Amino acid sequence: MNSLTILTTPPFNLSKEKADSLIKTIEDMTVAEKVGQLFFLLHSEMLTKQDSFQQLKTYKPGGLMFRPTTQSVIDEVIDFAATNLPIQPFFSANIESGINALLAHETGYGSAMLLSATNHDHLVKKAVTDMAQTASHVGVNMTFSPVTDLQLNPDNPITGTRSFGDQVAHVIQHSQSFINSFLEQQILPVIKHFPGDGVDNRDQHLLPSINSLSFENWLETYGKVYQTLIDNGAPCIMAGHILLPEYERKVCPDIADNDLKPATLSPLLLKKLLRTELGFNGLIITDASNMGGFNSFYPRKKAIVASIKAGCDMLLFTADLAEDYQAIHQAVIDEVITPERLTEAITRILGTKALLKSLDKKGLPSLSETPEDLKQAVADEGITLVKNEISFDKLDIKKHQHILLLDRHNGNSVGDQVMPILEAEGFKVTKPEVSDTAFALDAIIGNRQKFKETYDLILYTMNFQGKSNQVTNRLDFGMPMAQFVPLFTKEIPTIMISFGNPYHLVDAPRVPVYINTYSDQPQVVTATIDKLLGKSPFRGKSPVDAFCGRFDTRCY
Repeated sequence: MNSLTILTTPPFNLSKEKADSLIKTIEDMTVAEKVGQLFFLLHSEMLTKQDSFQQLKTYKPGGLMFRPTTQSVIDEVIDFAATNLPIQPFFSANIESGINALLAHETGYGSAMLLSATNHDHLVKKAVTDMAQTASHVGVNMTFSPVTDLQLNPDNPITGTRSFGDQVAHVIQHSQSFINSFLEQQILPVIKHFPGDGVDNRDQHLLPSINSLSFENWLETYGKVYQTLIDNGAPCIMAGHILLPEYERKVCPDIADNDLKPATLSPLLLKKLLRTELGFNGLIITDASNMGGFNSFYPRKKAIVASIKAGCDMLLFTADLAEDYQAIHQAVIDEVITPERLTEAITRILGTKALLKSLDKKGLPSLSETPEDLKQAVADEGITLVKNEISFDKLDIKKHQHILLLDRHNGNSVGDQVMPILEAEGFKVTKPEVSDTAFALDAIIGNRQKFKETYDLILYTMNFQGKSNQVTNRLDFGMPMAQFVPLFTKEIPTIMISFGNPYHLVDAPRVPVYINTYSDQPQVVTATIDKLLGKSPFRGKSPVDAFCGRFDTRCY
């Protein structure tokens, strides 16, 4: 596809006059300037400000992503780029469920799954509008969201609550709300992670994961999501380090297993499936190129060159920036990356920047609620009572005065937040540490009658968040004796709350009461306790099968 055709068709839709002007700009660029545009760097506060600015000035990257930082840091970087870079970068962040992905010390809306669990489209649109307006005010012009992955495998350690759920219609509906709201605020959404995460039980940050669906099944699920969003104007897609082997085998029946590649390295997935069959003409950005899933196929220098050749227009992050830049630059000089392929990539990068300038910023919609009110409303509407086999109504100071609080997590204790709230309500709370040997012996081999007389209710606060670079976020009941395992479910009323992974019933199938909150944000924790106290009913609708397709998770 030539540059004029690229620029005058969706999602760019430039006039011929503007397209011709942009093509002339590209023709006048030096090789070094073109190579710089291929790189999407990470703003790192591990660098000094001077070194960070020098990096921008030297390499003139096409994009820069922020991790949570401060407004003053963002302002300094944007101001420096405006003064020193001839072509302004994309400024991006992972705004998947709130501005806390951009500004440290801010709160977000919990998670995409919490938004979906509200089953309240108008509320979700309000929340996303607030995110987009705030992000625009902060100064970014791109967001690596929404996550359009389907959460199909309960054992997937990374997708989880970042997804809107396992239903195609929900994912499309809420993803489209994200796309529309951010575009209305002159922010480019990047849908991710093509060809779709959530099927494997492994994390592409660590290794190349696999979407193992048949191609027919993929078309009905992930394919339908991508086709719909592309047809509705999604401008950018993030390619994942995720294989879709059944498609590559369909196209090339004799392909060897060792030749199957993730999207970031596969011409079949990018040029044939995404570009030709799905008709996507927009910008393709890799997921982080320093992930294990990307660096498992070729030596580093060959991998980044192969990615551009395969159809990726921009490389997200670097290993050694100088080395990566030189490898791409040399590949361009040697025409390993052909002039045609380089021009195509630069055309889409600059075309996307032209699209950004052409977007009309909508007037701020009238939101009657403050952001804090909206966050509270999302928490109130989304928290889900999944299972209640003992007709639990509410915590009663007369019946449940002595509460045993068992808290497990993979980084952030929610129990430490819950305990003082319950104590302020008059409950007597015991919260043993997992290292408490005396408690462990009491729970496992101690006097059972005494244990039952000591505690009126057992409350589990489980906070195992989906995180990159971990192999699981399933429950951990403590070592060496699994002393926190549910041993008294038939003798003491037991409630388990998950503030992260929504699938903990698979490891605690016969707890009588199970609640999913999908987030450990402070307003979510507070709203959850309010519901336990009977101050507010449970309203959420589970966006996934929290019973994991098993019969025993429904038993008591």
